[in-house]
Amino acid sequence: MKGEQIMKQKLQFYFVSVFFLMSTVFVSGQVRITEAMSSAGGTGVAAIDWFEVTNLGATDVDITGWKVDDSSYAFATSLALSGVTAIPARKSVIFMETADPTTIIPTFKTFWGASLDAVSVGSYSGSGIGLSSSGDGLVLFQADGTEVTRVSFGAATTGKSFYWSYSSDGSVVATAVVSSLGTINGTISNQVTITSADVLGNTGSPGTAIVVPLSSGLNIPNYKNWSLTSNILNFSVLPTTQVEIFALTGSRVAIFDATTSIVLNLQKGIYILKANNTTAKISLK
Repeated sequence: MKGEQIMKQKLQFYFVSVFFLMSTVFVSGQVRITEAMSSAGGTGVAAIDWFEVTNLGATDVDITGWKVDDSSYAFATSLALSGVTAIPARKSVIFMETADPTTIIPTFKTFWGASLDAVSVGSYSGSGIGLSSSGDGLVLFQADGTEVTRVSFGAATTGKSFYWSYSSDGSVVATAVVSSLGTINGTISNQVTITSADVLGNTGSPGTAIVVPLSSGLNIPNYKNWSLTSNILNFSVLPTTQVEIFALTGSRVAIFDATTSIVLNLQKGIYILKANNTTAKISLK
C-alpha cells in the first residue's frame, strides 16, 4: 500500500512537471523576432544596431535571463538581454546594442519619436555580436539555453530595417523584407513604418507591431471587427489588407490603405465592404 502511494506521488510529480514544461515551451513559443536594424544611417544613437521582439500570443511572457546571439546561433557566445523582464501579450519590445543604456535609450526614443512612448527598450552589450550590414542573423535563448526564435537576413539597405511577419502558429510568412514607408501587413502582426529624426531619415517600425489577437475570431465566418457610425468606418483590429468598397453592381468605388478609422465620403446607399479577405454589406444614410 505504501509503495502504491509513493508511486502515485511520483506519477503526480511527473505529470505536473511535464505540464509545467509544456506550458513554458508554449508560452515562450509565442515570442518572435519581428524587426532588425543592421545598418542604421547616421552617427551616435542613429548608427546603433537594434531589434524588435513581439509576443504574438495572448499570455504575457517572462524573459528573465534570456540571451541573444548573432549568426553563430550559439548559446555559449550569447549575451544577456537587460532592462526588460517581460513582454506583454500582443506587444513588442526593443533591444539595442549599448553599454550605456541609461543615456542612450532616452535618446533612442527621442530619435524614433512617439512610436516608442509606451514601448519598453532594453539593451545588450559585449564582444562578438554586431549586426553586419553585409548579412547576419539573430537568435534568442531562454536562460537554460533553449532556443526560442531565430532569423537571418542578407545585405542591408542603409537606413532601412528588415521585418518579419508570422502566421497564428508562429510560422514565418514574410522573411527579412526591407522596410518601406506605410503600413506593412502581415498575417498576424502589422507594422506602421516611420521616418526617424536624423538627416538621412532612417525608415523602420520599432515598437509599432500591431498584433491581431489569436482569439479575435478572424476565422469565424460571421465575425466582424469593424463598426460603422454615420460615414466613419472603425476597425477594432488593424486590417491585414487594403479596405475596398464596391457598389452593388460589382464596380469598386473606393480603396483605402489599412488604418483603424476611415471616412467614407460616398453617396447614401448600400455598398459592399471587403477587408481581411471577407465581405459584408454596409449602408450609408
